[in-house]
Amino acid sequence: MDYEKFEKPWVSFCMSTYNRPVFLKQQLETILKQSFQNFEIVICDNDPGSSAENVVKTNGDPRLRYFPNGTNLGMIKSFNRSIEMSTGEFIVMITDDDPVIPEMLENFRHLIEKHPGYGIYIGCSRVNKKQYAVEVFDGQNFPFQILHPKLTSNLLWSSCVFKKDVLTGIGGLPDYGSPHLADHAMMALCGNINGGVMINKMFSQLIAHDNNFSKGNINLYYNACTQFFNLINSSLKKECYIKNGDNALVKHLDRWFITATFSLRKYFTYQNKNREIITQINLESAKVLQLPFMQHTRIKYFLKLIIFNLKRPLYLFKILH
Repeated sequence: MDYEKFEKPWVSFCMSTYNRPVFLKQQLETILKQSFQNFEIVICDNDPGSSAENVVKTNGDPRLRYFPNGTNLGMIKSFNRSIEMSTGEFIVMITDDDPVIPEMLENFRHLIEKHPGYGIYIGCSRVNKKQYAVEVFDGQNFPFQILHPKLTSNLLWSSCVFKKDVLTGIGGLPDYGSPHLADHAMMALCGNINGGVMINKMFSQLIAHDNNFSKGNINLYYNACTQFFNLINSSLKKECYIKNGDNALVKHLDRWFITATFSLRKYFTYQNKNREIITQINLESAKVLQLPFMQHTRIKYFLKLIIFNLKRPLYLFKILH
């Protein structure tokens, strides 16, 4: 295809990577299969050894733009640098390991043409909605809709298209000391500016593997809960996330914490046994549950922990047989 016919890319895939050339190679090949071809991929390499450079050069596609950071800036600063280096009107934030479907941009292109002028367009799982159902929300209602787990059951930033000027206007990806939940905060804050559009379809998926960031950074969960709560609470008016006494912010944290900690507990109990990490999970969980806004989660957490421990003999029996 003659890419020179495009004056500038319509959208920029913004990515940070760190010494995962196999994942990066697969991800670039997946993105390049998009049915809508007017895009660029901006890769910021956090590895001081520039391990991603050869992957990009070997691929040879002119839409790949490679920027070595020279040093490890940390995940957030590296992602934000990729936004700074992008040239598209719209942005897709994406990791080097979570693939998107080939029709993603084509779907968003049609969606934005039909509903122009919003800060965020997100493909997510909406509760009790038909697949591909489209909903439009103003800035005051979008945060509640995206954060409440009984309204939006699954969301990923790689299944979103952000308006670049809106994204840069909020400062990009929030840098509050932990990458956990920073993407969710970014979605809520962008949607609060001038509203957002949701389509009931996931265009990306989270791939679980041994090198997922969450598996090696359990010590950041307390900070994530604290800073996410503080950021949303200080940045948004309460009516943006509390409706009729229903607090979407605390319910979002409740679900995220329960899901994340028990996913880790299961992994390090059965798949990659590590008692030291289980102890770390217990200690970090105890800290989180002491937070005033997480008190309501304690009963749910301990009930789930009892059930988890009761099921262990049955699970081990299945593995052995």
